[in-house]
Amino acid sequence: MVISFPRLNEAHIRPMCQDDLQAVSAIEAATFPNPWSIDALAFELNQNPFCAAFIIELSSEVAGYAFVWVMYDQSHLINIAVAKPFQGHGHGERLLRHVMRYARANGALEMHLEVRETNLAAIALYEKYGFAVRGRQASYYQDGTPALFMQASLLPESEAG
Repeated sequence: MVISFPRLNEAHIRPMCQDDLQAVSAIEAATFPNPWSIDALAFELNQNPFCAAFIIELSSEVAGYAFVWVMYDQSHLINIAVAKPFQGHGHGERLLRHVMRYARANGALEMHLEVRETNLAAIALYEKYGFAVRGRQASYYQDGTPALFMQASLLPESEAG
């Protein structure tokens, strides 16, 4: 029997735990102009029955995270971020694919999200995975930035349309 261990520089995704909250909160604060408080993040992790939270870990360091709500046949990507030193290596894309698969496996047929209209890299990533703009709201964020509301089908292509 051969036992395989991940390489030290290999990223992997796992469910978030309480011990990850400090690192997640630090990434949140460094990424967003109006970050969620650690208490809000802890509520989602520990008390929201619709929420699932994941981290991507690289050499035992939290490189990024995602929170997704799954409610019956709908899902909502609440928050996703990758720490600046780990950006540009596909970790955000891996997290997005993971939460989309998770939502689909748990009965969701669609996924919704909001994104800053100015976050062109995120918008391009979401569009790559089938998200389309369904609306826009001016001054959605606390700093006055508009938001785009995006949606994607989670049906396998053979079932779509």
